[in-house]
Amino acid sequence: MRLLSTLFLVVLVAGCGGETETASPQTSGPGFPVTIEHKFGTTEIADAPKRVVAVGFNDQDFALALGVKPVGVRQFQGGIDITRRPWAQDELGGAKPQIVGAEELELEKIAALRPDLILGVYSGLNKSEYATLSKIAPTVAQSSDYVDFGMPWEAQAETTSRALGRDEPGEKVVGSVEQQFEDARKRHPELDGSSFVLAAASGGKAYVYGSQDLRSRFFTSLGLRVPAAVDKLAGDSFYAPVGEESMELLDQDVLVLYGTPDDVETLPLLRRADVVREGRVVYLDAKGDFANAIGFSSPLSLPFALEHGVPRLVAALDGDPATKTD
Repeated sequence: MRLLSTLFLVVLVAGCGGETETASPQTSGPGFPVTIEHKFGTTEIADAPKRVVAVGFNDQDFALALGVKPVGVRQFQGGIDITRRPWAQDELGGAKPQIVGAEELELEKIAALRPDLILGVYSGLNKSEYATLSKIAPTVAQSSDYVDFGMPWEAQAETTSRALGRDEPGEKVVGSVEQQFEDARKRHPELDGSSFVLAAASGGKAYVYGSQDLRSRFFTSLGLRVPAAVDKLAGDSFYAPVGEESMELLDQDVLVLYGTPDDVETLPLLRRADVVREGRVVYLDAKGDFANAIGFSSPLSLPFALEHGVPRLVAALDGDPATKTD
């Protein structure tokens, strides 16, 4: 990720930028100032934020779940229209935050919005990018306890709640979603302990996602487990390429795959694996609502993902190859 402008230009734009969006009214929760610890040190937020810019790929959802409409957001990967994601329509309430970047951030736009808080928990910011954004407004990055893009949604919600001064509403939001996961596990004990791997296949290549990946955490929260060998391959990253010598890692009780049956056909060893022959693959359309819901993995999207994903997992594990998992 490369930031697109010099700091001089950012400061210049910040000084002359005009209003482009009406901010959500804010009220203090536990009181300010609030100090947030993260991988780059600490950030002090002096007052309840009124103009929030979310530069993390999913941070906008966490703010919305707490009743805060960001004035600027980052385009989620995959090219979906983020204003139309079905799980956030009520919270958006017709608001159209300005897009401030996709793979790359547009500093001029961020500065012009005159934020008083920048949320970058699920952003993969490096030290230089963090330092530059911090010149615009107090910036919150992810915890150093996890790999980039691996911070659990519960921890992200807690960090966001503190930064916005909304600890009590945050606890209620997290508790509600956790209860929905618990209810799903009780209804489907067959998920508990089943091995699974989240992977992607395209162009004759395959990749696996470790248990620290935010999307993998959706499935492990339902009781599924990622084999230790997958985490060993991923190492300090959230994913890893899979060579032919490691293709057996995809042959688990359930394979959740970004790809199509045609993509599987380009990988002979995977095509012959039991998990494929026995119909235990859940295929994900990278631009589909379910795939994007687990990609956001937010308090808003996770209930949607449970509703649409659990039946597909149960179908994959029912022992009948004829059962459709789409």
